[in-house]
Amino acid sequence: MKRVVAVLLLLLGMSAPAFASDSVHIVPGSSINLVARDGRIPVTVMNPSSTPLEVTVYGAATSFRLEVLESQKLTIPGNTSAVAELPVRAIANGPVSIRVWLEINGKQIGEEQLIDVSVNYDVELFLLVSLAVAMFSLIVVGVVRTVVKLARSRGE
Repeated sequence: MKRVVAVLLLLLGMSAPAFASDSVHIVPGSSINLVARDGRIPVTVMNPSSTPLEVTVYGAATSFRLEVLESQKLTIPGNTSAVAELPVRAIANGPVSIRVWLEINGKQIGEEQLIDVSVNYDVELFLLVSLAVAMFSLIVVGVVRTVVKLARSRGE
C-alpha cells in the first residue's frame, strides 16, 4: 500500500511542473543596441502547449555596465508567444550580456538564454549637443548675414 501511495504522489507531483518546464522557453534573439541611459530589453517567450501559463521573466547583467531593474510577470496563452520587456539602466559604455531565465511559482524552468547588448548611452547626449551646436551656428550665420546686408544697404 505504501508503494502505491508513493507512486501516486510521485505522479501527481511531477505532472504539472514537468509539463510546463518542458514546453515554455525563451526564443533566442539577435543582439540589441541600447543608445540611452534607460531602456527596455525585449524577451520573447514561447508557449507551445495548449494551456495558458503565467511565468516571471528574470534577467541579470554579466557586467557592471548595465543594470536590470526588475523582473516582469507574463501570461502566455496556449500555442502562442509573448514579449516581456525588462527595464534596464546603462551605467557605462561597452558590450554586455544579459542572462535571462523563466520561473513559475518560484522554480526556474527551461534553460537560461544570453542576450548580447551593445551599450552606447552617450549617443543620446552627443546627438542632442550636436543638434544644439548646429542650431546655434545657423542663428549666428543668419545674424551675420543680416548685419552685412543692412550695412551694404546703408552704404549705397
